[in-house]
Amino acid sequence: MEIMTTITFPTIPLPLNSTTIGTPLIPFLSSSSSSTSLYYLKQVHAQILRSNLSPSIILKLILSSSSSSISSLNYALSVFTHIPTPHPTLSNKLLRALSRSSKPETVLLVYQKIREDGLFGLDKFSFPFILKAAAKIAALNDGMEIHGVLAKLDFYKDPFLQTGLMGMYVGCGKILEARLVFDKMSYRDVVTWSTMINGYYQGGHFDDALQLFEEMRSSNVEPDKMVLSTIISACARAKNLGYGKEVHDLIIENNFALDPHLESGLISLYAGCGCMDMAKELFTNMSSRNLVVSTTMVSGYLKVGRIEDARLIFNQMDEKDLICWSIMISGYAESDQPQEALHLFNEMQFLGIEPDEVTMLSVISACAHLGVLDQAKRIHMFVDKNGFGKALSVNNALIDMYAKCGCLEAARAVFEKMQIRNVISWTSMINAFAIHGDANSALNYFHQMKEENVEPNAVTFPCRSIRKGPENFRIND
Repeated sequence: MEIMTTITFPTIPLPLNSTTIGTPLIPFLSSSSSSTSLYYLKQVHAQILRSNLSPSIILKLILSSSSSSISSLNYALSVFTHIPTPHPTLSNKLLRALSRSSKPETVLLVYQKIREDGLFGLDKFSFPFILKAAAKIAALNDGMEIHGVLAKLDFYKDPFLQTGLMGMYVGCGKILEARLVFDKMSYRDVVTWSTMINGYYQGGHFDDALQLFEEMRSSNVEPDKMVLSTIISACARAKNLGYGKEVHDLIIENNFALDPHLESGLISLYAGCGCMDMAKELFTNMSSRNLVVSTTMVSGYLKVGRIEDARLIFNQMDEKDLICWSIMISGYAESDQPQEALHLFNEMQFLGIEPDEVTMLSVISACAHLGVLDQAKRIHMFVDKNGFGKALSVNNALIDMYAKCGCLEAARAVFEKMQIRNVISWTSMINAFAIHGDANSALNYFHQMKEENVEPNAVTFPCRSIRKGPENFRIND
């Protein structure tokens, strides 16, 4: 099992001859509550060890207390490793607590310990926690071994465990294996169908998700909101507006309440397909709007050229993240409103929001459209000062920006400093000089590109801008 090589059980912090006494044991056992501190539990543990009582007692107390922290769960693990043959009920309590923690790999650690002891501490209710943990960390080898163990223990035909196996394979990206388990199941409930449909969706197989949804409906299994939400998202990703509308009609016909997940999915569907009036109707009727939905509306309006509507939503947002700012700046840059893009960028900086590479590409594009050299130089200084100067895409954009500002020497300086260049870098230089009528420099860069074994693309041939004729730009094999 690959995960076990890097994990070890924590040692018990209290020695067997501990004299840390000070709490009457029996009253504590009868009055323990969820507010019990780990320190107090350790004191009781010391007394249990001195009294030769079973370590199971303290483990039950730890798991029933408020000790859901990593330190307390580590302590529970240390106790568990000293129990020779734990009862499945006790094992399951520990597995449940660990599966809900931020360290699901410890679930597999416990499984390994029990397996080495002969699997006596497990029953069929143990494996859903183990399979869920394997799915979370994509531990395929562990999951496949557990699959074999389930077959040997004759648990394999249990629908609940079969669904757990599907979830494990889905979490490990093995959609075909998940489908094999699904196809062998004699009984499938809505959770089973949902798991498989979600697997197709997570794997990018949107059409397969829609097809399986049709099979589900043909099997007279009523979809729940989770299934419907996944299907709507699949329609949005596949740009399948027609089927998405059918699912929307199904939701209305069956009187499903539009919870935030369904509303968000439908808005993403309609906005992504350019149906902004329908998206707006849903958005307006939402009782609670979140950042993601509002950003989706902004993006949707920008895609259909309704920049004023996008800005209206943007201005109404109580909270904006970097993605939303970048989308709005990009919208202005691509709509021949570079000055507004730069104004918005300045506002973003004033609010203390740090740009990323995507933001800077939009800002540089706005400067290129504006064509003002002083502004271009200021943005270039910002790029270097804030650590974006090594990004290939940013440097390519700077070359284009300087070319459109008519400063070929600045474009050349950026190009010469680049440690890595691609076909776009070379093409930007060739086009820059070609557009400004310097055919010789354009041809020189073209030949240098070929000498460095960089293959030209369709944009590399600005023949109409070169007075010397198109024959100079033919590739000589």
